[in-house]
Amino acid sequence: INAEYMGIGMRALTKLTLPKLTYGLSGLEPVLSKELVNLHYNKHHQNYVNNYNAAIEELDKTVTKNDLPRIVQLQSAIGFNGGSCINHTMYWENLAPASGAGGKLPASSSALHKQIMKDWGSFDAMIKFINKKTGDIKGSGWGWLVLDKTTKATGFMQTPNQDTVVAVDPNKVPLLAIDIWEHAFYVDYKNVKAQYLNEIWKIVNWETVQQRLSSHI
Repeated sequence: INAEYMGIGMRALTKLTLPKLTYGLSGLEPVLSKELVNLHYNKHHQNYVNNYNAAIEELDKTVTKNDLPRIVQLQSAIGFNGGSCINHTMYWENLAPASGAGGKLPASSSALHKQIMKDWGSFDAMIKFINKKTGDIKGSGWGWLVLDKTTKATGFMQTPNQDTVVAVDPNKVPLLAIDIWEHAFYVDYKNVKAQYLNEIWKIVNWETVQQRLSSHI
């Protein structure tokens, strides 16, 4: 997440900015259309950034007034919108054009390939499991490929709404994010979540997943 620091009083609050994509709005076609990416990125993600920034600015003023009830209320807005910014940034980083790194499985000699084969038996088995469990999410949320810090094994995890992996389980490291909020797929896939989940793997950037794994094993 890109950030700039604002000095306010004796505190420094972090103001978020919308992270730049490494591909154009049409770069994920035909899996995700330009219309969908533009709506998701420039409208929804930007709105979360704006709401987070507004909440922390109000928090600074509220702390100055020592308004404890309002401080507690603002925690919800900060957690929701801040969590969304974290999750969405990981999501965009997890994707790449099919003409580039998107959908290309890691080399069999890579640490990620060996880890997946050890934990899941095959990439197909892992994808089938993740699609099923992510599709089972009721309402809005996220499906994740995660690494357990203790066992050093990969597994699946669900998070509701905009909760982050670390907030739900500090012992887990997020490796791959799948957004199952309706705005992530409805423009292109309507209510057919299963089709979206099947197609998204064609643009998964496994290089990013490998980098996240390598920093924790």
